[in-house]
Amino acid sequence: MVEATVEMTGSHYLTRSEVSKLLGVSPNTVTRWAREGRLACLVTLGGHHRFDRDVVEQLRKRQYHEGHARGEGRTD
Repeated sequence: MVEATVEMTGSHYLTRSEVSKLLGVSPNTVTRWAREGRLACLVTLGGHHRFDRDVVEQLRKRQYHEGHARGEGRTD
């Protein structure tokens, strides 16, 4: 986890709730992944986690491709 103090002025960063919806996991899972270093984040002055939109999108695409490689989501 990258602990840094940043000012969130743009929409380039996502909240843990937004990340959880994109990845289909609970907000607690997002926080756990951040603490484990599996998902890079920044921490605001108030202690809230913020996640880079591009990093989350890359993870989402990787999950999608891994799921299809395992045959998940098939309807046959």
